[in-house]
Amino acid sequence: MHNSSKQSRVGIMDIGSNSIRLVIYENGSGMGFKVLKECRESARLSAIVTPEGVMPLESVSQIVPVLRQFAEVSRAYEVSEIRAVATAAIRNAVNGEQVIQYLNQETGLAIELLPGEMEGHYGFLGVVNRIDIRDGFIIDIGGGSTEITLFQERKRISSVSFPFGAVNMNVRFGGKQEGRWDEKAISGLETMVMKAANEHPWISQHPGLPMVGLGGTIRAIGKMHQRKRKYSMEQIHQYQLQAEDTDYYYQQLPSMTNEERKRIAGLSKNRTDIIVPGTIILRTLFRHMQCAHYVISGSGLRDGLYFEWERGKEHAVLDDVLEYEIESVLDSEPLPRQRHLRQVADLSVQLYQALGEGLDDPWNVKLLRTAALLHQVGMKVSYHDYEEHTRYLLTTRALAGLDHRETVLVAFIAIFGSKGKIKKRRISVEYADILHPNDEERIRRLGALLQLAASMDTSETQPVERMQAVRKGRDFELTIQCRTEASMEVVEITEAVKDLEKEWDVRVRLVVRTVSRS
Repeated sequence: MHNSSKQSRVGIMDIGSNSIRLVIYENGSGMGFKVLKECRESARLSAIVTPEGVMPLESVSQIVPVLRQFAEVSRAYEVSEIRAVATAAIRNAVNGEQVIQYLNQETGLAIELLPGEMEGHYGFLGVVNRIDIRDGFIIDIGGGSTEITLFQERKRISSVSFPFGAVNMNVRFGGKQEGRWDEKAISGLETMVMKAANEHPWISQHPGLPMVGLGGTIRAIGKMHQRKRKYSMEQIHQYQLQAEDTDYYYQQLPSMTNEERKRIAGLSKNRTDIIVPGTIILRTLFRHMQCAHYVISGSGLRDGLYFEWERGKEHAVLDDVLEYEIESVLDSEPLPRQRHLRQVADLSVQLYQALGEGLDDPWNVKLLRTAALLHQVGMKVSYHDYEEHTRYLLTTRALAGLDHRETVLVAFIAIFGSKGKIKKRRISVEYADILHPNDEERIRRLGALLQLAASMDTSETQPVERMQAVRKGRDFELTIQCRTEASMEVVEITEAVKDLEKEWDVRVRLVVRTVSRS
């Protein structure tokens, strides 16, 4: 296992069939990681394979300068290790071993040829460590292969790798009449996919599970869908699609020319041809597996390789995705603030339970506690106006372990709970496509609790030793005992109580006992 007691960096290089990528990760001193740099070059290695399955070395030589430069980037970032893997295109080539030898010799790297099963495994690690999900199928459509993995109770049960992907199937079935696909080409590819899938009965024996999609195809479908419906969040990670959303693109895209596809909002120009075979593979497998819906994962193979590097093979699967994420955010805060945030989170949850409406709702507790621990995250950008920065950081960066609705809720509870008052209109209007009708009230009520809890530690010195809160009908008795005079807190608490009364429709009887200095 990698020693993560202090910060260190790793460069993960992924030589795929469609593109070559490098990600430089830095692990925190305690938990979590940061991505410091990402590089991507389009390679389309699947397209240079001869009909006999050979990958000519003179064609492979074109990627040598890219790999050399990626190695140089890694050195500039002073990584302690480079982990380079090659996937389907080279794996499925007849002369795959020779290609790897040639590349290692020319670049000085130690590239390993990843077996299909392991590609599925690392994709699985990347998914379950960034999405809070227990059971499902993972489908990873690359340029030259498609991996399917079944996982249950966050354990990988089965994986299979098929030698068809978006690039090599485009070479085989597409490319006629300016990129249009006819019925014959579509059904040819579908028949091939079904024939392969039928050889593995487990693929169709678990109907009703979500399908978590990795890779460029499903991300492209998600981006097109978000643009089409003018979705209010930029985030693609954890975006959900229904069966009919993908069906729509399956019906529309094949008959268009590449030029026409270039005009679709959200579709990148270098994917206008390979989006068709990718979509056909995705939809065919989704229907065969009878999945419930699609979930898009922005993390996969490279994140999986990182987690194994950081945590070792035995501990690569996280027990709690959200907890790991929160801890990694807190880890970079100064210690006094960490103590403050943990105190505020504890007090918030105590208040919530005392109000009596939340004993049966662990979901609200999760939202409130997460918002409490992260409500000052904007201070990383600037201490002044930190509420705006908090809102921006929480709504634009996917918090692992939260779906989109939870992300928006946490962001607004967080800023409602800090001093910045949000205008009512902004919440409901801006994210109307994500939030549910009663979420407005949820934000205001939980935000008021967070604000009161935060006011009990304004000085960030934890003067509150004990808090007792009891609700009787509309009366809420709140007794706070402090170990100092706590003058900063007393002022703030009195203010915050007014909001609590308004949002929860209670009458607060407040008693604050402080130790006087005589």
